[in-house]
Amino acid sequence: MIKGVNKQILEVTNTENPYFEKIIFFVKPEYKNEDRKKLQKEAEALATIAQKPPRARVSKKRIIRIVANSVLFTIAGFALSFLINTFI
Repeated sequence: MIKGVNKQILEVTNTENPYFEKIIFFVKPEYKNEDRKKLQKEAEALATIAQKPPRARVSKKRIIRIVANSVLFTIAGFALSFLINTFI
C-alpha cells in the first residue's frame, strides 16, 4: 500500500482487462487499519468485474443534425457546381 497525505491508496496493476492498465482505490479513513490482505482481495474482486467502458450513445438530435448538415452541404455543392458551369 502507498500512503498518501491523508489517504491510503491501494493500486491494482494486474487488471486482466485489455482496456485498463491499473486501477487505483482510495481506502476510506475508517478502514485504513483493516487487514491488508482483505483490502487487496476486495480490490482485486472489484477489478475482475470491471468490464470494458460502454460505447458512447449518439442521441437522435445529433443524428438529425448530422443528416441535415450533410444534405445542406450536398445542396450547396450542387448549387456551386451549377453556378460555376453556368458562368464558365
